[in-house]
Amino acid sequence: MKPVLIESSSDMETVLDHITNQSIIAVDTEFQRETTYYPKLALVQIATDSNVICIDPVTFDAKPALKKILLNKNITKIFHACSQDMEVLYYYLGETPDNIYDTQIANAFLTDHHQIGYAALVENELAIQLDKSQTRTNWLQRPLTEKQIQYAGDDVLYLYQLHNILDEKLRQAERQSWFTEECANLCDNQNNFQVNIKNLWRRVKGATKLSQNILVIVQFIAEWREQLAQQKDKTRRKILADTVLIQLAFDKPETISQLDPIITSHDRSQHRLNEKEKQQLIKTIQSAQQAPESEWPDNRFSVLDNQQKTELKNLQRLINDKAEELKISSAIISSRKDLENLILIKTTESEFEKNAIDTKINVLQGWRLDCIGQQLLDILS
Repeated sequence: MKPVLIESSSDMETVLDHITNQSIIAVDTEFQRETTYYPKLALVQIATDSNVICIDPVTFDAKPALKKILLNKNITKIFHACSQDMEVLYYYLGETPDNIYDTQIANAFLTDHHQIGYAALVENELAIQLDKSQTRTNWLQRPLTEKQIQYAGDDVLYLYQLHNILDEKLRQAERQSWFTEECANLCDNQNNFQVNIKNLWRRVKGATKLSQNILVIVQFIAEWREQLAQQKDKTRRKILADTVLIQLAFDKPETISQLDPIITSHDRSQHRLNEKEKQQLIKTIQSAQQAPESEWPDNRFSVLDNQQKTELKNLQRLINDKAEELKISSAIISSRKDLENLILIKTTESEFEKNAIDTKINVLQGWRLDCIGQQLLDILS
């Protein structure tokens, strides 16, 4: 099926009614984010039962039409591994689509492949090998080539067939309710696209093992960097590399003459700070040094003690046994981080279970709680 490229509002009008009258569509996006803070939407591919349409938001304002399609609650949208698609659409549309059917998640409830790629899934289920030559192409460059358009169209062409096959397998395995619950959670996670400002130190490579009096400076500089990255629409590391950030936290420069050698001794491709930005950075470091201990980031509990490590191994063994019994990946049942958090919040015997469930740890919610979460709580109690 040859994809149709939509490059104007008038072209969009000719296909809009056809798309919005569908109950199910397949969707994918192409975007760039290597040099910018915010991902740049470059193409939206939509397949119906009879058409493959590639909508080009670079050449015209596609937002009104895409809102009518992707925010329509009556249309099921089939994606594969939709988290990045949801993020770029969130920034483009202002909200995320709902009523999602994610084929990667569907497959995870049927096999031990937790995060299978689209091409591998198409090959496994349909015995079709997809062209991968355009994987690293520049999707913002115009005009798009025929090869790019066909490659983009193929990304949604086979989602329809995968949907039908996987849906039947889920029904036979009696796991449709698990899958429906998991996909519903995708629509509630738009907060994931908003950075947690108070935990930015966790995004700085090499920061987790620093002493708290240094870590507070890392945190303050990371907050300053984040704001400037958003303002300039540049990646964090283009504003200030992690190695430079940590060096500043240790050296604590008080003047621009002390600051300059540190920020210029590393990556030359970094954003060149102007005098005002340099003064702001120095004031940020000074403010961090004056912060009370109550405001220091707390990384003391990022490492388990020996008894907790033993508990973790026991819980992991139970998760692995359950995964083997269900013939699915242990990763979809629970992450290691969830198990660590479950161990760390264990307090008094009487309050533990309530506190644990209220913390919203994934393994203690919904189908996971019934599947194994309650068992983990009983063991820890």
